[in-house]
Amino acid sequence: MKRTIKKIFICMSVIFMFNGCGDDLSDLNTDPNAAVEVNPATLLTTAQYRLYDRMAGRVINAEWGQLMVQYWAQNEYAEDSRYEQDKTFFNTSWRVFYADILKELNSAKELVDKQEISSLIKINQKNILDVMIAQTFIILTDGFGDVPYSEAIDPSISLPSYDSQETIYKGVLESLDNAVSTFSSDTSSFSSGDIIYNGNVDKWKKFTNSLMLRYAVRIIDVDPATATTYINKAKGNLISSNSENAAFVFASSQARSHPLYQDSEINNRDDFCVSEYLVTSLNSMNDPRLPKFAKNASGGTIVGMPYGLTDNQATELKPTTSRPNDSVRQATSPHVIISYAEVQFLLAEIYQRGIVSGNAEDAYKNAITASMNQWGITDSSEINNYITSNGYDSGNWKKSIGNQKWVALYMNGFQAWCEWRRLDYPQLSVPAAAVINSIPVKMPYALSETQNNSANLSQITSSPDNMTTKVWWDVN
Repeated sequence: MKRTIKKIFICMSVIFMFNGCGDDLSDLNTDPNAAVEVNPATLLTTAQYRLYDRMAGRVINAEWGQLMVQYWAQNEYAEDSRYEQDKTFFNTSWRVFYADILKELNSAKELVDKQEISSLIKINQKNILDVMIAQTFIILTDGFGDVPYSEAIDPSISLPSYDSQETIYKGVLESLDNAVSTFSSDTSSFSSGDIIYNGNVDKWKKFTNSLMLRYAVRIIDVDPATATTYINKAKGNLISSNSENAAFVFASSQARSHPLYQDSEINNRDDFCVSEYLVTSLNSMNDPRLPKFAKNASGGTIVGMPYGLTDNQATELKPTTSRPNDSVRQATSPHVIISYAEVQFLLAEIYQRGIVSGNAEDAYKNAITASMNQWGITDSSEINNYITSNGYDSGNWKKSIGNQKWVALYMNGFQAWCEWRRLDYPQLSVPAAAVINSIPVKMPYALSETQNNSANLSQITSSPDNMTTKVWWDVN
């Protein structure tokens, strides 16, 4: 029953039924199969929607990322909190990433070349598409480890080989560097179809540099030379305010609304409470963001659900524990891809490591302030008091940055899981009812891949269900 409930992915045949809508996703109304010449902007819109619907939705976000870092706890069907994964769990996501998103973006690049527009506009458009491709491959490799990359979107290869995570990261960083160095601010890009920045090239350059910084820092412990090279390439033109945050805003129309809104309000699912660990941690820090993250339970206060319970234990506590705040599951709630707060945390780290000259403590304070503002907390005295009480410790900077970054990444569960694996903070405990003795550090490969591409998958692993072997960059 639970797995059928999870099928929240909206097929495009349904989306194309909604005509005449006035929101930013209007390009989804175009049927590329009926067009003589497909506008690549239509494919960009579709790919962006599909990607961020996955990343904000139930499987990868709510039932994986939000649980792995213990933001949320399941209040029924609690097997995912106990790391008891269904073998088919990632089948749909794997297919969507490869067969839909990546191939759609690649097709869009081919269509750009066929347009009668200036070469500079073509370069800008293809750079935007390459940045989308880069994100998709990094999500795949950060989740699963080694995945198909070099042969993944070659139409002549039906069963692609697997590439190492090192190869993928270096290829993606090179691609981002090429994009940011060839973007032209003197001309336009997409006049429609881009839901993130509406084709604004200057903002895409900052977004690209910010992603490059994130990915470079992620590999810093395993390949400091490559990391340092790309950190220095990215450092000069980054997202510099909350107004520049890279976010995908879902539509108010039901069919294209936030996937967790669909899950809770349309499908009437009520499977998640905020975790006891989240509530206890934020209360101990006197963090004013807690009421933004959660709503009061039946008793009138915020009460967290202990994480990783048995189904019966969780069901018993369900009536008296707190749900996520309604604001994070509204129809038009944005999925934040990368924020000013995250960029400042990244800067704090590279300043602390001495890779780039700067004041780590100041960047840390900027990051917390940006996160507070992002969540609607603007009282400067309240923010300053919080920062004073939760000050920066240069002697244990991973703890300072790791704990505060964990708070700031709330609702972006996948990225929080990546940073928890890398920084090892906060220090989370394995629940007593868990079926394995450690928190998963990689996703199990999709069952469909073990069935359809076993010859290539077997070249890189004999245990595709394994969730405890660290990915390449997770060396601590």
